[in-house]
Amino acid sequence: MTLPAYWWLLALVIVVQGAFFVQFFILRMRRKGVQPVARPAQVVLAVSCLAGLAYAVVQRDPVLFVGQVCLMILYFLLQRKSNDQRT
Repeated sequence: MTLPAYWWLLALVIVVQGAFFVQFFILRMRRKGVQPVARPAQVVLAVSCLAGLAYAVVQRDPVLFVGQVCLMILYFLLQRKSNDQRT
């Protein structure tokens, strides 16, 4: 079995997004609320989402593309809810 083209891009996406959401859910379980995310973490997650979209386009994978779009929407809604609670 050979690795697909641009496998390193997919590995980057999996590692960054996995680490982000593990941290997110651990903090949420401890504090029972949505915690604000630091600006550098937001940038890293956005870059990871864009890398996932790029990989999906290169590989012509509609399922991964839709998954990345759903992730971006979910993250945006969570951040909006967090910002609304602070004001």
